[in-house]
Amino acid sequence: MKSTDYFAEELGLIVLESKDGYCKVSMRVQKKHTNAYSMTHGGVLFSLADYAFAQACNYGENVAVALQASINYLKPSCEGDILTAEAVRVSEGRTTGLYHVTVRKDEQTVAFFSGVAYKKD
Repeated sequence: MKSTDYFAEELGLIVLESKDGYCKVSMRVQKKHTNAYSMTHGGVLFSLADYAFAQACNYGENVAVALQASINYLKPSCEGDILTAEAVRVSEGRTTGLYHVTVRKDEQTVAFFSGVAYKKD
């Protein structure tokens, strides 16, 4: 990405690996990331996945914005868990790209995110 993402910094997101069409990001769930049930807030999970998606889309000189994004929450996570989001480009056309992001706690899938990016000229 071309500039600092202050929200990602606030969440404590760390880019582990990034290349064109792929990105792996991690974070440790802190108390401030949890909801009233002491589970990771859905918005935090979405933000983690969305950040990996954005990094995979905007690698190098690429400039892309999200057209659509959705997430399925599959398993809970909680304070202290280390989550990893892995974004992979599934398909790419002239102006759009489809990306899938899997959010994991250890080997267990916590959430699955799908996003469509529009590539700007």
